[in-house]
Amino acid sequence: MTGADRVVIVLAALLVGVAAGAYWQPRTVADRVEVQVGDGAPQVYSLDAQRHIEVHGALGTSILEIEDGRIRFVSSPCRNKVCIHSGWLSMSGDATACLPNRVTIALLGHGAPEIDAVSQ
Repeated sequence: MTGADRVVIVLAALLVGVAAGAYWQPRTVADRVEVQVGDGAPQVYSLDAQRHIEVHGALGTSILEIEDGRIRFVSSPCRNKVCIHSGWLSMSGDATACLPNRVTIALLGHGAPEIDAVSQ
């Protein structure tokens, strides 16, 4: 290993450290939820008040529950109930969907959302 190799390794380690510090942010607690059905306009609800929300999707009615600053699917007309099994969501950037019913929920907060993938 030459001196130039060591310099390149040190610079690469510094670059990785600086990039991690600049782009990594801790997750924050969400304070709102965005509910969207199909291509319709998203509806935003506060997570402060306890409530049930009925959402009419492609297959029927999904029921969402907001309680203690978190949200979950309570019921949905889909077959496999994956949306219900996703459980409570409470952190900014969390999201789930009932794809057969075309209902998505995404939690919003003051911190930047964590995006692990984008698909179209």
